[in-house]
Amino acid sequence: MSNYEHYQATVARVNAAILRKLTRPWRVQYLADDEASKIESDELKLLLVAPSGSICQRLTLPKVMAQSFWAENEPVSNQVTEYVVRGAARLAPLRQSSYRNNFPHWLEHCLQQLHYLMLSKEQLMQVMADTRYPYPSKVKIEGGYLPCWVWYEEEDHRAVSVIDKRTGLFSKPRIVDTYQLVDSEKWFGAQVIDSAEESIETVTYYVSEQVKGQKKPDDSEPTLTDALHNPCTSTLSPLLSVALVTGVLVGFFIILKMHLGF
Repeated sequence: MSNYEHYQATVARVNAAILRKLTRPWRVQYLADDEASKIESDELKLLLVAPSGSICQRLTLPKVMAQSFWAENEPVSNQVTEYVVRGAARLAPLRQSSYRNNFPHWLEHCLQQLHYLMLSKEQLMQVMADTRYPYPSKVKIEGGYLPCWVWYEEEDHRAVSVIDKRTGLFSKPRIVDTYQLVDSEKWFGAQVIDSAEESIETVTYYVSEQVKGQKKPDDSEPTLTDALHNPCTSTLSPLLSVALVTGVLVGFFIILKMHLGF
């Protein structure tokens, strides 16, 4: 088995493993009015949300486009879910830092890239139906090869988004000539490819980090007043605990000095 065949087999196993865990559809959720007011009035922010409540994709679109593509509270098509999973599975075996850095952005913002290119929902679904896409690659721009995602083909052209090597952020999509892309079989064949088990662990790690990052801060941390009034049941952070003890000691010595007159 060649390295390229090993990559394809790994991707197939990872893709199947992820899809087995997704038994219920995501749903479309529009941003609440108080949050939506923070962005431009002609735009709408919406989320694709898993049954668990975790955010699977974030989109900011013109209101008319958002409402025509994504009706509020509707279940998300399996085709959309499979597209996001397919990309994650193709990303996971690659060890290069630029692709690893892109993982969190893929998990929340990959569909935003397609919306820069799509004019209708029918076109979006048609692009997603082509299982050859999306895939990570490299594209030659201004004499150098840059990491990128390839979204779809159109005659002798490809739609791509370059990945920032350091941050992993997407650049806005552009159309390039097919010859600007590396030969996929040769390029994947030259990469260090993780096993299916390692790749599944990679996906699990980034999804876990994504969910942690979405959790609201814990408001259960007691205040200094709580600790003073009920010290037995209050739990303070180490730094605040030291500050409290120091404050009590300083206060004690000030009072002692006043009483003893020195």
